[in-house]
Amino acid sequence: MTPSPLHAGIDVRDYYLMHAMATVIPLAAGWMLFGWRAPVTVALVLASALLGMQIWKQIGWRGTQIETGRLVWMSLLLGLALPPHLLADAHPLLWPLVPVAGLMLVVVTWLLGGLGSGRLHPMLVTFLAIATVYHSDLIPHYILRPDCLVWGDLFDSRTIDPDAPHTDTWVSLRGKGLVAGKQAIYDPQPAAQRLILFTSGWQPPERSSVSMQMLLRDQLPPLEDLAIAGQPSAIGTGSAMAVIMGGLLLIYRGLIDYRIPLLAILAAAAAMLILPVPMVITDTAVQWRWLAFREHDLGWPAALTFVNYELLASPLLLVAFFLATSPVLRPITRRGRALFAILFGAGSAAAMLYASVSLGPFIALLAVGLITPVLDRVMGAHPWV
Repeated sequence: MTPSPLHAGIDVRDYYLMHAMATVIPLAAGWMLFGWRAPVTVALVLASALLGMQIWKQIGWRGTQIETGRLVWMSLLLGLALPPHLLADAHPLLWPLVPVAGLMLVVVTWLLGGLGSGRLHPMLVTFLAIATVYHSDLIPHYILRPDCLVWGDLFDSRTIDPDAPHTDTWVSLRGKGLVAGKQAIYDPQPAAQRLILFTSGWQPPERSSVSMQMLLRDQLPPLEDLAIAGQPSAIGTGSAMAVIMGGLLLIYRGLIDYRIPLLAILAAAAAMLILPVPMVITDTAVQWRWLAFREHDLGWPAALTFVNYELLASPLLLVAFFLATSPVLRPITRRGRALFAILFGAGSAAAMLYASVSLGPFIALLAVGLITPVLDRVMGAHPWV
Protein backbone atom coordinates (compact mmCIF):
# COMPACT_ATOMS: atom_id res chain seq x y z
CA MET A 1 0.00 0.00 0.00
CA THR A 2 1.46 3.35 -1.03
CA PRO A 3 2.29 5.73 1.82
CA SER A 4 0.12 8.84 1.91
CA PRO A 5 0.94 12.34 3.18
CA LEU A 6 -2.43 12.21 4.95
CA HIS A 7 -1.06 9.40 7.14
CA ALA A 8 2.34 10.78 8.15
CA GLY A 9 4.12 8.98 5.31
CA ILE A 10 3.22 5.45 6.45
CA ASP A 11 0.73 3.02 5.00
CA VAL A 12 -2.86 3.07 6.22
CA ARG A 13 -2.68 -0.26 8.06
CA ASP A 14 0.31 0.77 10.19
CA TYR A 15 -1.29 4.16 10.75
CA TYR A 16 -4.34 2.66 12.46
CA LEU A 17 -2.36 -0.01 14.28
CA MET A 18 -0.14 2.68 15.80
CA HIS A 19 -3.29 4.55 16.84
CA ALA A 20 -4.46 1.35 18.50
CA MET A 21 -1.17 1.13 20.39
CA ALA A 22 -1.68 4.67 21.73
CA THR A 23 -5.00 3.62 23.25
CA VAL A 24 -3.11 1.18 25.47
CA ILE A 25 -2.22 4.07 27.81
CA PRO A 26 -5.82 5.06 28.74
CA LEU A 27 -6.75 1.36 28.72
CA ALA A 28 -4.03 0.61 31.27
CA ALA A 29 -5.33 3.46 33.45
CA GLY A 30 -8.86 2.04 33.15
CA TRP A 31 -7.62 -1.40 34.20
CA MET A 32 -5.94 0.11 37.24
CA LEU A 33 -9.00 2.13 38.32
CA PHE A 34 -11.79 -0.34 37.51
CA GLY A 35 -10.20 -3.77 37.76
CA TRP A 36 -10.32 -6.74 35.42
CA ARG A 37 -13.73 -5.84 34.01
CA ALA A 38 -12.23 -2.91 32.08
CA PRO A 39 -9.79 -4.86 29.85
CA VAL A 40 -12.23 -7.76 29.52
CA THR A 41 -14.94 -5.37 28.30
CA VAL A 42 -12.61 -3.92 25.67
CA ALA A 43 -11.40 -7.41 24.70
CA LEU A 44 -14.98 -8.65 24.22
CA VAL A 45 -15.82 -5.70 21.98
CA LEU A 46 -12.67 -6.34 19.94
CA ALA A 47 -13.21 -10.11 19.70
CA SER A 48 -16.85 -9.82 18.65
CA ALA A 49 -15.94 -7.19 16.06
CA LEU A 50 -13.21 -9.38 14.55
CA LEU A 51 -15.58 -12.36 14.54
CA GLY A 52 -18.30 -10.34 12.84
CA MET A 53 -15.79 -9.07 10.29
CA GLN A 54 -15.17 -12.61 9.09
CA ILE A 55 -18.82 -12.81 8.05
CA TRP A 56 -19.56 -9.32 6.78
CA LYS A 57 -16.30 -9.09 4.86
CA GLN A 58 -17.68 -11.70 2.46
CA ILE A 59 -20.84 -9.74 1.64
CA GLY A 60 -20.68 -7.52 -1.43
CA TRP A 61 -18.28 -4.73 -2.28
CA ARG A 62 -18.92 -3.05 1.07
CA GLY A 63 -17.38 -6.01 2.82
CA THR A 64 -14.13 -5.55 0.95
CA GLN A 65 -13.86 -2.05 2.45
CA ILE A 66 -13.63 -3.41 6.01
CA GLU A 67 -9.93 -3.44 6.92
CA THR A 68 -8.57 -5.22 9.98
CA GLY A 69 -6.33 -2.43 11.29
CA ARG A 70 -9.10 0.15 11.10
CA LEU A 71 -11.59 -2.17 12.77
CA VAL A 72 -9.18 -2.94 15.62
CA TRP A 73 -8.68 0.78 16.21
CA MET A 74 -12.42 1.55 16.18
CA SER A 75 -13.18 -1.42 18.43
CA LEU A 76 -10.67 -0.25 21.02
CA LEU A 77 -12.14 3.25 21.00
CA LEU A 78 -15.67 1.89 21.33
CA GLY A 79 -14.59 -0.27 24.26
CA LEU A 80 -12.91 2.70 25.94
CA ALA A 81 -16.11 4.74 25.59
CA LEU A 82 -18.15 2.14 27.50
CA PRO A 83 -18.43 2.05 31.32
CA PRO A 84 -16.69 -0.75 33.25
CA HIS A 85 -19.80 -2.04 35.06
CA LEU A 86 -21.55 -3.76 32.14
CA LEU A 87 -20.09 -7.17 33.04
CA ALA A 88 -22.19 -7.50 36.17
CA ASP A 89 -23.71 -10.66 37.65
CA ALA A 90 -26.49 -8.55 39.11
CA HIS A 91 -27.55 -7.42 35.62
CA PRO A 92 -27.57 -10.59 33.46
CA LEU A 93 -29.43 -8.80 30.66
CA LEU A 94 -26.83 -6.02 30.44
CA TRP A 95 -23.56 -7.85 29.75
CA PRO A 96 -24.62 -9.04 26.24
CA LEU A 97 -24.51 -5.38 25.26
CA VAL A 98 -20.70 -5.63 25.19
CA PRO A 99 -20.31 -8.22 22.41
CA VAL A 100 -23.35 -6.80 20.63
CA ALA A 101 -21.54 -3.44 20.51
CA GLY A 102 -18.65 -5.03 18.61
CA LEU A 103 -20.98 -6.79 16.16
CA MET A 104 -22.97 -3.60 15.68
CA LEU A 105 -19.76 -1.73 14.87
CA VAL A 106 -19.05 -4.17 12.03
CA VAL A 107 -22.59 -3.83 10.65
CA VAL A 108 -22.46 -0.03 10.77
CA THR A 109 -19.02 -0.06 9.12
CA TRP A 110 -20.43 -2.28 6.37
CA LEU A 111 -23.48 -0.06 5.88
CA LEU A 112 -21.33 3.06 5.63
CA GLY A 113 -19.05 1.43 3.09
CA GLY A 114 -16.03 1.20 5.39
CA LEU A 115 -14.07 3.93 7.10
CA GLY A 116 -13.01 6.53 4.58
CA SER A 117 -15.92 6.38 2.14
CA GLY A 118 -18.02 8.98 3.93
CA ARG A 119 -18.10 11.57 6.70
CA LEU A 120 -20.00 9.43 9.20
CA HIS A 121 -17.56 7.68 11.52
CA PRO A 122 -18.78 4.13 12.31
CA MET A 123 -17.59 4.30 15.91
CA LEU A 124 -19.48 7.55 16.53
CA VAL A 125 -22.68 6.22 14.98
CA THR A 126 -22.45 2.94 16.91
CA PHE A 127 -21.76 4.51 20.28
CA LEU A 128 -24.46 7.17 19.98
CA ALA A 129 -27.00 4.56 18.89
CA ILE A 130 -26.18 2.44 21.95
CA ALA A 131 -26.19 5.47 24.25
CA THR A 132 -29.59 6.57 22.95
CA VAL A 133 -31.20 3.25 23.87
CA TYR A 134 -29.22 2.45 27.04
CA HIS A 135 -28.42 5.93 28.31
CA SER A 136 -29.22 5.34 31.99
CA ASP A 137 -27.39 1.99 31.96
CA LEU A 138 -24.20 3.62 30.66
CA ILE A 139 -23.86 6.07 33.55
CA PRO A 140 -20.73 5.03 35.50
CA HIS A 141 -20.96 4.86 39.30
CA TYR A 142 -18.11 2.58 40.44
CA ILE A 143 -14.39 2.97 41.07
CA LEU A 144 -11.94 0.81 42.98
CA ARG A 145 -10.56 1.87 46.33
CA PRO A 146 -6.99 3.27 46.11
CA ASP A 147 -5.51 0.23 47.86
CA CYS A 148 -7.46 -2.32 45.76
CA LEU A 149 -6.35 -1.30 42.28
CA VAL A 150 -6.07 -3.56 39.23
CA TRP A 151 -7.43 -6.79 40.73
CA GLY A 152 -10.19 -5.46 43.01
CA ASP A 153 -13.86 -6.37 42.58
CA LEU A 154 -15.75 -3.34 41.28
CA PHE A 155 -19.04 -4.56 42.75
CA ASP A 156 -17.74 -5.18 46.25
CA SER A 157 -18.59 -1.57 47.00
CA ARG A 158 -19.93 0.78 49.61
CA THR A 159 -22.16 3.72 48.68
CA ILE A 160 -20.93 7.16 49.61
CA ASP A 161 -23.36 9.76 50.88
CA PRO A 162 -24.36 11.93 47.89
CA ASP A 163 -25.34 14.82 50.18
CA ALA A 164 -22.06 14.89 52.11
CA PRO A 165 -19.48 17.51 51.03
CA HIS A 166 -16.84 16.04 48.71
CA THR A 167 -13.77 17.27 50.56
CA ASP A 168 -11.55 14.18 50.54
CA THR A 169 -9.57 13.22 47.48
CA TRP A 170 -9.86 9.69 46.15
CA VAL A 171 -6.27 8.89 47.19
CA SER A 172 -6.98 10.00 50.77
CA LEU A 173 -9.72 7.34 51.10
CA ARG A 174 -7.07 4.65 51.52
CA GLY A 175 -7.90 2.70 54.67
CA LYS A 176 -10.58 5.12 55.88
CA GLY A 177 -13.62 3.83 57.71
CA LEU A 178 -15.88 5.23 55.00
CA VAL A 179 -14.99 2.38 52.67
CA ALA A 180 -13.27 -0.04 55.07
CA GLY A 181 -13.97 -3.68 54.30
CA LYS A 182 -14.99 -2.95 50.73
CA GLN A 183 -12.91 -2.95 47.56
CA ALA A 184 -14.77 -0.26 45.62
CA ILE A 185 -16.80 2.92 45.95
CA TYR A 186 -20.27 3.54 44.54
CA ASP A 187 -21.12 7.19 43.81
CA PRO A 188 -24.86 7.67 43.16
CA GLN A 189 -24.20 11.02 41.46
CA PRO A 190 -20.80 11.26 39.74
CA ALA A 191 -19.43 14.62 38.66
CA ALA A 192 -20.81 14.48 35.11
CA GLN A 193 -24.35 13.92 36.37
CA ARG A 194 -24.12 16.73 38.92
CA LEU A 195 -22.84 19.13 36.28
CA ILE A 196 -25.60 18.44 33.76
CA LEU A 197 -28.30 18.70 36.43
CA PHE A 198 -27.01 22.13 37.36
CA THR A 199 -26.21 23.58 33.92
CA SER A 200 -29.55 22.43 32.51
CA GLY A 201 -31.36 24.16 35.38
CA TRP A 202 -33.07 20.90 36.42
CA GLN A 203 -31.38 20.50 39.82
CA PRO A 204 -33.89 20.91 42.66
CA PRO A 205 -32.44 23.12 45.42
CA GLU A 206 -31.94 21.37 48.76
CA ARG A 207 -32.78 24.55 50.63
CA SER A 208 -34.18 27.78 49.25
CA SER A 209 -31.59 27.93 46.46
CA VAL A 210 -28.41 26.39 45.10
CA SER A 211 -25.65 28.49 43.51
CA MET A 212 -22.65 27.73 41.36
CA GLN A 213 -20.40 28.46 44.33
CA MET A 214 -22.24 25.79 46.34
CA LEU A 215 -21.91 23.35 43.44
CA LEU A 216 -18.14 23.84 43.21
CA ARG A 217 -17.56 23.87 46.96
CA ASP A 218 -19.85 21.13 48.25
CA GLN A 219 -21.14 18.86 45.49
CA LEU A 220 -18.21 18.14 43.18
CA PRO A 221 -15.16 16.00 44.00
CA PRO A 222 -11.70 17.58 44.18
CA LEU A 223 -10.50 18.58 40.72
CA GLU A 224 -7.43 16.34 40.96
CA ASP A 225 -9.72 13.29 41.06
CA LEU A 226 -10.76 14.11 37.50
CA ALA A 227 -7.34 15.23 36.26
CA ILE A 228 -5.26 12.35 37.60
CA ALA A 229 -7.63 9.55 38.65
CA GLY A 230 -10.37 8.77 41.11
CA GLN A 231 -13.79 9.47 39.60
CA PRO A 232 -16.34 7.02 38.13
CA SER A 233 -16.19 7.32 34.36
CA ALA A 234 -15.98 5.40 31.12
CA ILE A 235 -13.04 3.00 30.82
CA GLY A 236 -10.94 5.31 28.66
CA THR A 237 -11.63 8.57 30.51
CA GLY A 238 -10.85 7.55 34.09
CA SER A 239 -7.61 9.50 33.95
CA ALA A 240 -7.32 12.69 31.91
CA MET A 241 -3.55 12.48 32.30
CA ALA A 242 -3.47 9.04 30.63
CA VAL A 243 -5.58 10.29 27.71
CA ILE A 244 -3.24 13.25 27.22
CA MET A 245 -0.20 10.97 27.32
CA GLY A 246 -1.72 8.79 24.60
CA GLY A 247 -2.50 11.88 22.53
CA LEU A 248 1.01 13.26 22.96
CA LEU A 249 2.40 9.95 21.72
CA LEU A 250 0.39 10.33 18.52
CA ILE A 251 1.62 13.91 18.12
CA TYR A 252 5.23 12.85 18.71
CA ARG A 253 4.96 10.18 16.02
CA GLY A 254 3.48 12.75 13.63
CA LEU A 255 0.24 10.81 13.21
CA ILE A 256 -2.18 13.61 14.12
CA ASP A 257 -2.33 17.38 13.69
CA TYR A 258 -1.79 18.93 17.13
CA ARG A 259 -3.88 21.95 16.11
CA ILE A 260 -7.11 19.96 16.25
CA PRO A 261 -7.06 18.92 19.94
CA LEU A 262 -5.42 22.19 20.99
CA LEU A 263 -7.90 24.48 19.23
CA ALA A 264 -10.86 22.26 20.13
CA ILE A 265 -10.07 22.40 23.86
CA LEU A 266 -9.41 26.15 23.78
CA ALA A 267 -12.61 26.78 21.80
CA ALA A 268 -14.62 24.66 24.24
CA ALA A 269 -13.22 26.56 27.22
CA ALA A 270 -13.90 29.93 25.59
CA ALA A 271 -17.44 28.93 24.64
CA MET A 272 -18.21 27.88 28.20
CA LEU A 273 -17.20 31.34 29.40
CA ILE A 274 -19.58 32.95 26.91
CA LEU A 275 -22.60 30.67 26.88
CA PRO A 276 -25.17 31.40 29.62
CA VAL A 277 -25.23 29.03 32.58
CA PRO A 278 -27.24 29.06 35.82
CA MET A 279 -25.77 31.11 38.64
CA VAL A 280 -28.54 30.48 41.16
CA ILE A 281 -31.38 27.94 41.03
CA THR A 282 -34.39 28.51 43.28
CA ASP A 283 -37.71 26.74 43.65
CA THR A 284 -39.35 29.18 41.26
CA ALA A 285 -36.67 30.51 38.89
CA VAL A 286 -33.22 30.03 37.39
CA GLN A 287 -30.81 32.98 37.08
CA TRP A 288 -28.77 32.61 33.89
CA ARG A 289 -25.51 34.54 33.45
CA TRP A 290 -22.42 34.58 31.26
CA LEU A 291 -19.25 33.61 33.08
CA ALA A 292 -17.26 36.13 31.05
CA PHE A 293 -19.57 38.86 32.37
CA ARG A 294 -19.66 37.40 35.83
CA GLU A 295 -21.20 38.79 38.95
CA HIS A 296 -18.86 40.21 41.57
CA ASP A 297 -19.39 37.31 43.98
CA LEU A 298 -18.23 34.68 41.49
CA GLY A 299 -14.86 35.83 40.17
CA TRP A 300 -12.52 34.44 37.55
CA PRO A 301 -11.04 31.67 39.75
CA ALA A 302 -14.47 30.10 40.29
CA ALA A 303 -15.42 30.58 36.63
CA LEU A 304 -12.25 28.88 35.38
CA THR A 305 -12.67 26.11 37.95
CA PHE A 306 -16.14 25.42 36.61
CA VAL A 307 -14.78 25.26 33.05
CA ASN A 308 -12.07 22.81 34.16
CA TYR A 309 -14.68 20.56 35.76
CA GLU A 310 -16.72 20.53 32.55
CA LEU A 311 -13.69 19.68 30.41
CA LEU A 312 -12.33 16.94 32.68
CA ALA A 313 -15.67 15.31 33.52
CA SER A 314 -16.45 14.86 29.82
CA PRO A 315 -14.84 12.62 27.16
CA LEU A 316 -13.70 15.73 25.25
CA LEU A 317 -9.99 14.91 25.58
CA LEU A 318 -10.48 11.35 24.31
CA VAL A 319 -12.62 12.51 21.38
CA ALA A 320 -10.31 15.42 20.50
CA PHE A 321 -7.10 13.36 20.42
CA PHE A 322 -8.32 10.02 19.09
CA LEU A 323 -11.44 10.68 16.99
CA ALA A 324 -11.52 14.27 15.76
CA THR A 325 -8.06 13.81 14.22
CA SER A 326 -9.26 10.93 12.00
CA PRO A 327 -8.63 11.63 8.29
CA VAL A 328 -12.20 10.64 7.47
CA LEU A 329 -13.55 13.46 9.65
CA ARG A 330 -11.05 16.31 9.54
CA PRO A 331 -10.60 18.60 6.52
CA ILE A 332 -7.53 18.32 4.32
CA THR A 333 -6.26 21.89 4.55
CA ARG A 334 -4.66 23.38 7.64
CA ARG A 335 -7.03 26.34 7.67
CA GLY A 336 -9.95 24.00 7.28
CA ARG A 337 -8.71 21.86 10.17
CA ALA A 338 -8.39 24.94 12.38
CA LEU A 339 -11.97 26.02 11.65
CA PHE A 340 -13.14 22.42 12.06
CA ALA A 341 -11.50 22.20 15.50
CA ILE A 342 -13.01 25.51 16.64
CA LEU A 343 -16.50 24.49 15.52
CA PHE A 344 -16.10 21.10 17.17
CA GLY A 345 -14.93 22.65 20.45
CA ALA A 346 -17.70 25.25 20.55
CA GLY A 347 -20.31 22.65 19.61
CA SER A 348 -19.02 20.32 22.31
CA ALA A 349 -19.33 23.06 24.92
CA ALA A 350 -22.94 23.78 23.97
CA ALA A 351 -23.87 20.08 23.94
CA MET A 352 -22.14 19.47 27.26
CA LEU A 353 -23.83 22.41 28.97
CA TYR A 354 -27.37 21.84 27.72
CA ALA A 355 -27.60 18.18 26.67
CA SER A 356 -25.14 15.73 28.23
CA VAL A 357 -21.64 16.08 29.62
CA SER A 358 -20.94 12.45 28.75
CA LEU A 359 -22.27 12.55 25.18
CA GLY A 360 -21.72 16.17 24.16
CA PRO A 361 -18.35 15.77 22.36
CA PHE A 362 -19.58 12.72 20.44
CA ILE A 363 -22.70 14.57 19.28
CA ALA A 364 -20.72 17.66 18.29
CA LEU A 365 -18.14 15.68 16.31
CA LEU A 366 -20.84 13.78 14.45
CA ALA A 367 -22.49 17.08 13.44
CA VAL A 368 -19.30 18.98 12.54
CA GLY A 369 -17.92 16.03 10.57
CA LEU A 370 -20.83 16.38 8.15
CA ILE A 371 -19.68 19.86 7.07
CA THR A 372 -16.07 18.80 6.40
CA PRO A 373 -16.70 18.61 2.61
CA VAL A 374 -17.96 22.20 2.73
CA LEU A 375 -14.81 23.32 4.56
CA ASP A 376 -12.67 21.52 1.99
CA ARG A 377 -14.40 23.29 -0.87
CA VAL A 378 -14.30 26.70 0.78
CA MET A 379 -10.63 26.40 1.77
CA GLY A 380 -9.52 25.02 -1.59
CA ALA A 381 -8.56 21.51 -0.50
CA HIS A 382 -5.21 20.15 -1.63
CA PRO A 383 -3.49 17.14 -0.03
CA TRP A 384 -0.24 19.01 0.61
CA VAL A 385 -1.67 22.35 1.85
